[in-house]
Amino acid sequence: MTQQRTRWIAALGLMLLCACASNIVVDYDKNTDFSRYRTYGWGQGMPAKNPNLDRQIMGAIDEQMARKGFTKTEGDPDLVVTYHAATHEEIDYNEASYGSGYGSSISPSAAEVPMKVNVGTVVVDMYDPKAKRKVWHGVGSDLVMDDPTKTSAEIRNGAVRMFEKFPPRQ
Repeated sequence: MTQQRTRWIAALGLMLLCACASNIVVDYDKNTDFSRYRTYGWGQGMPAKNPNLDRQIMGAIDEQMARKGFTKTEGDPDLVVTYHAATHEEIDYNEASYGSGYGSSISPSAAEVPMKVNVGTVVVDMYDPKAKRKVWHGVGSDLVMDDPTKTSAEIRNGAVRMFEKFPPRQ
């Protein structure tokens, strides 16, 4: 196998892996000293329409905040956490037909059929209520699963990945 062909196969594998993994993006105010925050409370966001999903998302965030040493409080928190959830449809192609039929291993085959898939997005923001400004922002998006057990696992895994480097170290 030539070196160029090996690179193409590796690149294709990486693209397919990335296409299947949830997408997590995090940003924060680089001038904020996160070590002074100890407590958090929930603010008003745009929760998931499904009450069960709302509880799961809030529970996953609560779990990550607790693991990072933060205490949830109802009154006068150091940070106010909000989340916003939304879904939208995208067009996807059946991955099983890649490399079969009349197409090449790099381009989609003629046998592929576009299909609509639901993509869910969760945006988590943290505000410093005393400074009246946003100090942290995380966005996660992934395909919405039809299986509630898989959805629960994806919510927990997405929260773990989103909070992996929280709080930011200066």
